[in-house]
Amino acid sequence: MFTALRKRNFALLWLGQIVSLSGDWLVLLALPFYIYQLTGSVLQTGIMYMIEMLPRILLGSLAGVFVDRWDRRWTMIIADLSRAAVLLLILLVHTQNLIWVIYVAVACQAIISQFFTPASMALIPTLVGEKDLIGANSLSSFSEALTRLIGPPLGGILYAWLSTTGVVVVDSATYLFSALMISLVAVPARTTVPQPQAVVSVGEATKNVLREWRSGLGIVKRDDVILGVFLTMGVLMIGQGVLNVMLVPLTEKVLHGGSVTLGWIITAQGVGSLLGALLVGQVSKVVRPVVLAVLALVATGSAILIITHYPHLLISLLLIGIVGVFIVGLMVTTQTLLQIRVEDSYRGRVFGAFETLLSIAMFAGLILATGAGDRLSTVTLLDISGILTLLAGVVALLTMSNARLKDDAQEEPSPSTPAIEVAPD
Repeated sequence: MFTALRKRNFALLWLGQIVSLSGDWLVLLALPFYIYQLTGSVLQTGIMYMIEMLPRILLGSLAGVFVDRWDRRWTMIIADLSRAAVLLLILLVHTQNLIWVIYVAVACQAIISQFFTPASMALIPTLVGEKDLIGANSLSSFSEALTRLIGPPLGGILYAWLSTTGVVVVDSATYLFSALMISLVAVPARTTVPQPQAVVSVGEATKNVLREWRSGLGIVKRDDVILGVFLTMGVLMIGQGVLNVMLVPLTEKVLHGGSVTLGWIITAQGVGSLLGALLVGQVSKVVRPVVLAVLALVATGSAILIITHYPHLLISLLLIGIVGVFIVGLMVTTQTLLQIRVEDSYRGRVFGAFETLLSIAMFAGLILATGAGDRLSTVTLLDISGILTLLAGVVALLTMSNARLKDDAQEEPSPSTPAIEVAPD
């Protein structure tokens, strides 16, 4: 996994990302507390989360079109600089009447991120090559798990010490650091260079964007493995959306704990994720993607059902840790499959569509659990989450049997190359 850091350009990108991710976790913890302190309203805090999620649903797929048109390195640099500036708007908020400024800042942050994320995902294969791709993705997952583990407690300490102002300034600085690191990255020339755009009307430009967007979705439909990844992860995310809503009821009503128990659950998942990131590179060499995916989903779904019906804190924490191992393996494998099978000039669109799908599915799960929360018991909703996760395993078994990583994938023709190339605008 750590051999990917021998690639100077990827190491710079990774260093910037782990620092900015750490800053994001600080604000993720501080902002809900700050909003609640200003308003005393759970609804206002919930609105912030909805505003943060909506751009992923509405914009993520189309943003990928522009990512494929633009220089990805500069897209990421400008995105980081923009996020650093936008975040400082929160410093203007000191009363409940200005709470809308926080919503504007959160919305802008989320919109900008829809360009940064697919650009980053699409750029990684160019920086490391296919040989080190699994290691690079594993390292990214390791970094995310590490920041998830240490970020919230660190954010709590800094929030108590420096208040919202200090946390916001620190996070803004992490974006500047990330932009600096990315500016030092030397990106190899793309095999397919976007053609200069002719001057066209707004209507024609809109048609061009929509045509390129449809061509990206066409890749998903034509490639059985890519479609399998989308379907599998879509079903999984619906179940995860339900589980996210039910996490506190699970802690209180099933495990009969409180905030400390919830903290242990998050810690167990984080430790499992770290271990999974360390192991997935070696495991993927001997285990086929479909086997890894099915094992991960069956283990996760079974763990949810076991914890629900046979609650015991220590056993539950052990199962949650094991689930963390498997889920990271699943995420790294699916991300690598998409990077390998999609041609470079289309990766932004495919990853944009993928992020949109995950957000829509997660949102559907949230709506399902929220709407049924008063009519169905906690156990029933947790059962639904577990069954949906097991169903995702069935979908993976049926749709991902042809998936291969590394050398096996090279033997196959590239199914992601469109039969009809999109003409330059």
